[in-house]
Amino acid sequence: MLSGLGVAVVLTVAPGCALPFAETDDGATPPAAVTPQSEGEPATPSGAEYAIVSGQPVRTPCWSYEGPEAFVNNVSSDQEEHCHGALELWGELVEGAVVPTGVGAIYGQVSVQPVRVATSEAWGVGTDLGGAVDLLADSYFAENGSILSLHEATTLDGVPANITRVEGSFEETRTKAFITAFAPERFASGTDEVQFFVIAIVTPYDNGDELIEQVTGTWTWS
Repeated sequence: MLSGLGVAVVLTVAPGCALPFAETDDGATPPAAVTPQSEGEPATPSGAEYAIVSGQPVRTPCWSYEGPEAFVNNVSSDQEEHCHGALELWGELVEGAVVPTGVGAIYGQVSVQPVRVATSEAWGVGTDLGGAVDLLADSYFAENGSILSLHEATTLDGVPANITRVEGSFEETRTKAFITAFAPERFASGTDEVQFFVIAIVTPYDNGDELIEQVTGTWTWS
């Protein structure tokens, strides 16, 4: 089964957007939402191909970006309507390297999780991104790994954003980071509104910074 990572109650996402993101190497099979390749057509790209960080556009009513083509888009249409995203790297170890296969274990992920405005307002920091990151340092980020760097400035479509880097839980993980930002406006998500977003990035490849730059560089608010 998937081995989820602990997360505090303080971070409550919009309906249909589950927390936390999964990072596992236990040979799990994909959930029903995944449409894996058939056994007769295994995905066996070269090292250069499976490390590509672009090639797969992802779009929701709140945001869009272009992610890795080798990752599986594992969200339902309902989750997508609620501005949740999950590109997952399903694969297996081949001679010590993670090879995408569309089945097996999850070795990487680009997960986008919207947080209810009612929740983010309860933090008492308004839309102060630095304050939100500080508040989540121990209650959320540290629960997902030892914090290596809490504050690293970046932008998402011109909007201030922050990168928090943590230590990966598995030997294969090379980069594990969270990008956080308040969107420039509130978005309707079912009966709720969302504005604060958490983008979790995990990769077993050595191009983690390139993947982060790909997400931040192609990100667009709707």
